[in-house]
Amino acid sequence: MKFIHISDLHFHMHEEDNSQTTATLKYIERHYPQHNLIITGDIADDGHEEQFHRAFEALEPFQGRIFICPGNHDFGAAGNFYSQERAERFDTMLSIPLKQGGTFTGDQTPVVNLLREGDLKIMLIALDTNLETDHPFDFACGEVGERQLRFLDTILSDPFSQAFKKLLFFHHHPFIHHDPLMELTDARQLMRTIYNRVDVVLFGHKHVMGRWENVNGIAHILASDNSPGKDFAREIIITQDQPIAVNDIAIS
Repeated sequence: MKFIHISDLHFHMHEEDNSQTTATLKYIERHYPQHNLIITGDIADDGHEEQFHRAFEALEPFQGRIFICPGNHDFGAAGNFYSQERAERFDTMLSIPLKQGGTFTGDQTPVVNLLREGDLKIMLIALDTNLETDHPFDFACGEVGERQLRFLDTILSDPFSQAFKKLLFFHHHPFIHHDPLMELTDARQLMRTIYNRVDVVLFGHKHVMGRWENVNGIAHILASDNSPGKDFAREIIITQDQPIAVNDIAIS
């Protein structure tokens, strides 16, 4: 089973401002019809209704093989200040119509999707790492939160999950510390929760590619840059009896 990881599309209100984004998505649609697509947040630029409308138009062709989570720009004006209205738009205009299997506002629990292909079983776990605050000094930092961490621990502890390869994805960068603009404030708690319990971790936010192998008992930890207009993205290939493979593939 194959996956493509992209992030930080930042759809704008006007069609002409989204040319690189739509070109990247059309290239993926045309050249990788059998791949699942994972987008780790900041799909909209500031959560405006028209931005979500533009995003849905571009992402609808991937329905059935697309998996998303929100970023700070999806939930807040300028990516800085949390807005309940914008957060609900993400669910009503993207999560629900794209059939994500769950929503990201309200109950603060992970969104889980199960994929099966023959004997291969894959569990996709999406987190909302947006810090729900309107305080100007919190800016764009993130937080998983105690409730979501408890549910994540429950999911990973369930004997049912042991037969699945597990991909965990969210928006904020877990390896940035003491940066009020970027850090995931409870990154250490998250890493303790997932230590040696998931196979792949994916995120975006910083707009810089990154790759860590065999860290904290996790085979692959991958950061995506802001994908529109870029030459390549990461492909993850998962098979039943082989190690997970990660490749760079063209997206333009």
